[in-house]
Amino acid sequence: MAANSHSLLLVLTFLVAVSTLYGVSTALGGHKAKASDVGFKPLDPKDPKVVEVAEYTISEHNKEVKSNLKFDHVLKADFQVAKETTYSLIIVASDGSTLSNYEAVVLLNGDSKKLVAFKKQKIYFQ
Repeated sequence: MAANSHSLLLVLTFLVAVSTLYGVSTALGGHKAKASDVGFKPLDPKDPKVVEVAEYTISEHNKEVKSNLKFDHVLKADFQVAKETTYSLIIVASDGSTLSNYEAVVLLNGDSKKLVAFKKQKIYFQ
């Protein structure tokens, strides 16, 4: 009985989420959001807007922690539109002698940008 209640609750939660998404207008051209609109979508890492956001990210990180990373290029870029646009980036930058990958999350709302996460990507060897 408890398993059936749990399954029913899960299905109801999913239906409420989908119906809410369906009724919400998004910044994606003002169309009604669909379940397929949820989640991150890939961007061209060489797109000028992506590069601009990545350069901002490195600059902002340098200010916050008083480092001197130099932007090299964007390895991977994804975005998600909700109340604001979220960019998820993997940026290649140099600390002077070594290139490393950095994971970053940036929020865009109109012309304002906010760096919300930045960390060096760990490399795992198998």
